[in-house]
Amino acid sequence: MGTQIGLMFYYNDGQKADSIAQLVFGRIDELNASLSNYLPQSEINLLSKSPNMNVAVSEDLFQLLNISVDYSKNTNGAFDITLGPLIELWKKARENRQIPSITEIKTTQQRTGSGNVEFPTGNTVRLKQEGMQLDVGGIGKGFAADKAINLLKKNGITAALVDMGGDITVSDPPPHKEYWVLGFSYFDKNGEEVFQKVKLKNLAIATSGDLYQYAVIDGKRYSHIINPKNGMALSNNIQVTVVAANGGMADAYASALSVLGIEEGRKVIQETTNLEVFMVEDIPGEYEQWNSSGFLNYVMEN
Repeated sequence: MGTQIGLMFYYNDGQKADSIAQLVFGRIDELNASLSNYLPQSEINLLSKSPNMNVAVSEDLFQLLNISVDYSKNTNGAFDITLGPLIELWKKARENRQIPSITEIKTTQQRTGSGNVEFPTGNTVRLKQEGMQLDVGGIGKGFAADKAINLLKKNGITAALVDMGGDITVSDPPPHKEYWVLGFSYFDKNGEEVFQKVKLKNLAIATSGDLYQYAVIDGKRYSHIINPKNGMALSNNIQVTVVAANGGMADAYASALSVLGIEEGRKVIQETTNLEVFMVEDIPGEYEQWNSSGFLNYVMEN
């Protein structure tokens, strides 16, 4: 998963709690072995290397790809798990401090597009384009957190928190509490960092954007997030915090809304249930902060 993972839950038997925790981390390792594009023999990499074939895949990968294609449609293509070739192109660009040419970007874009992922029958997947590289970095951590919460529930644990590198999914609140107290930071219009507490139960929260992870090339900052429409790395100084029904959804929409921005993102948010959002566009001279009305239900006074 390329991140630190934290697990917290309440159980009245310490020894059994340890064995359940091992089960959960084992499940996350299993998902990582299937979904990681850093492991050459991972299931997702083997699928990427098998274009124009009906490939039988695991239930986990099939479910994740289906959800991801749906999220792509629901966000007008702003969320896209086929951006692997562009992600690799921009990774090299950041390392070399050299922006890819328009030709390089356009050529690479031809190997992307969620429309190239099909589900012919049963648990099979077909990639219609040569040279594709699936990358579920924008949803995988949240998806794994959901699986971890489900496994905990099967083992009788109802009050739990799974932290996947700051993207957090929770079930019932701790004993004698009404909710979990979490938090996120953002910059206000004066450039001051603000820490905001939120109260959640049976929900997930994820933060994305280009305010923290970026490289400066020729005086301009470029993010790790790619805009599928133009193939460019984000440079719109945006941060998005999403509260959603589950971790996969929070993860995916945080990425998608970072691409869409406040104005275009509002329309998507209004059409989506179980989604509340806080967004900041920190463009010099044009600072804008916006949140969906329901987001205020989770905000605590600091």
